[in-house]
Amino acid sequence: MDYEKMKESVKRIRMSDDMKTRIKNKCKSETVQEMEDIAMKKNKVNGWSKKWAVAAAVAALCLCFAVGAVAAGNSGYFKDVTDWTGAVAGTRYEQATDEIEVSVAAAEDGITVCAVFVNPDVFPYRELDNLGIESYKIVDMSGKTVIEGERTDLSEIADGKAEIKIASIDMADGEYKLVINAFVGDKKADQPLRIGGAWECEFSI
Repeated sequence: MDYEKMKESVKRIRMSDDMKTRIKNKCKSETVQEMEDIAMKKNKVNGWSKKWAVAAAVAALCLCFAVGAVAAGNSGYFKDVTDWTGAVAGTRYEQATDEIEVSVAAAEDGITVCAVFVNPDVFPYRELDNLGIESYKIVDMSGKTVIEGERTDLSEIADGKAEIKIASIDMADGEYKLVINAFVGDKKADQPLRIGGAWECEFSI
């Protein structure tokens, strides 16, 4: 087995915290078992050499997963959505804060949110045709919530960018902050994809 190729492949894996924990615990358990086997057979030179090599390989694989997890620490990942029975009913994309850049501009009929994909040619962004805001709120500079937003209309994605309108905002002139908790991506014939993260943009009207 080519462990260098395995290491490079593992580094590209994006995983949730729960998955990282399960992998580390599994590796730790296997390493302990290998070391116990070594101790029982340490009087056999050939057995020692073989078992030590296996244990070293397991330890190296654990380290590889750890390095991959750190590298992917700020990257998005997919997570299953389950129904009340526990059955998988869909999927969502989490931790996308650093993968979408957001800016806000005032408009005559509300505000315009410009969402730009940092890497538009990578999955899942390259698959999306339209983008909207799934969950947001607008707060004043003291932190008081002025508007609790509902899902916006979808806007077409062009060149990795979408301009989303939030219309009919009845607010006094002043300074505000838009807080977005999730976007929603759409592709024809596919289930909408919730894209979770944390975005904040200040604006004035």
